[in-house]
Amino acid sequence: MTQVARRMGAVFVDRCSQSWIVRDPDGNFWILPSAADGWRRRQPYDADKSDHLEPVPAHYRTMLGLPF
Repeated sequence: MTQVARRMGAVFVDRCSQSWIVRDPDGNFWILPSAADGWRRRQPYDADKSDHLEPVPAHYRTMLGLPF
């Protein structure tokens, strides 16, 4: 049997732009507005090595309304 590893999503903050950055389980990065329906309004985010993304605790997923 073959096992497929599935990534977990992750939440980061970019303090320079004061934005929430989310990595979905597929590895895609998104920028979320600070709104109740931020996930629905997400925009693609092009992660760069020069970005200073800080991981935040997992309980922020619920606050941001993430589906994972």
